[in-house]
Amino acid sequence: MSGKPLSPYSKRIAFALSLLLFLPAIATVAAPPGLRISTPSISPASPGPNDQVTVNVTVTAGSGVKNVTIHYSTDNWKSTNTTVVSSYNSTSQRAIAHIPPLYNGGNVTYYIVAFDNNNNKATNDNNGNYFTYNVPAGSGFTATTGLWIQIGVVIAAVGAAVSVGFYSLRHRRPTS
Repeated sequence: MSGKPLSPYSKRIAFALSLLLFLPAIATVAAPPGLRISTPSISPASPGPNDQVTVNVTVTAGSGVKNVTIHYSTDNWKSTNTTVVSSYNSTSQRAIAHIPPLYNGGNVTYYIVAFDNNNNKATNDNNGNYFTYNVPAGSGFTATTGLWIQIGVVIAAVGAAVSVGFYSLRHRRPTS
């Protein structure tokens, strides 16, 4: 090809084409990162039947995180599942949620859902395998406050009945 100079019109077309080819590269570099959910951790790592479990996960989004929820089941998604709203710290980018104790033990399966400020949704369900932890069954009697109140009322009622019984069976002196 010889060194024939381009006309002003050809230069404009070449500039427009090069700009069109370059813009996607600029958009890729300048686009904010998408909504991302890391692998969660739990505390305590091996929960017992009386332990509340804290789920801790990092969630990032270029537009900011709107909310994070933990969805969990104690019967392998057969009939029971619960959603817990996480507290989110935008400085540390950590979401924290609490799953209540499993007093009778069992298996907990859970996954995380997050929305960014543009209403984009992300789910981390461990590639469909869910995250899990096992709680061993309690070793003995675990009474709740309500049960202790019921036991106290029954003991008081039995005590009152025994007192009335002894009072009515006591020997009385005949009056003259």
